[in-house]
Amino acid sequence: MSIAALLIGLALLILTIPFVAGPIINERREKKFLTDEPEEEEMQTRYQQILLALRDLDFDHQLGVVSDEDYPVLRAQLLAEAAQARTAVELDTAEKETLDAQIEAAILARRSPAAKTAAADDLTCRHCGEPLDAGDKFCAICGAQTADFCPQCDRRIDPDDKFCAGCGLNLTMAVSQEVAA
Repeated sequence: MSIAALLIGLALLILTIPFVAGPIINERREKKFLTDEPEEEEMQTRYQQILLALRDLDFDHQLGVVSDEDYPVLRAQLLAEAAQARTAVELDTAEKETLDAQIEAAILARRSPAAKTAAADDLTCRHCGEPLDAGDKFCAICGAQTADFCPQCDRRIDPDDKFCAGCGLNLTMAVSQEVAA
């Protein structure tokens, strides 16, 4: 074999390594980013490892591998690390539970009838600015129509709405048909 053939073979080998290793590396990165809770799992794994190390330390002390002088120091270090890891897992879980509770409270507040009536209480007349009740179709002060209503479902609509939010009626077509009639 000639030196040129060896160099070409070596160059091809070097060029194929990124193509072979690339998907393996990217798969590991994707798995890390696709998991929702990598930190919690890592901390839980770390906590389990510390507990195993603590068990091994106790066993080694009973066998006499670890001296009586070193045992209390090593055990205290492992207990402190275990406490930190467990606290981190519990705090992460508590934060998630708090966040879930806040989300649920916001959803309930949004869905409650009190929230709907509070939004309806903010209605004012477009002409004179007087406050209106939710069901008013005409202003009690100036007599103007408070809003336009869908001809099909009688739901309140804004002047710039193109479709009714209640029934989906095409309001531009409905208005043009009313004008033609």
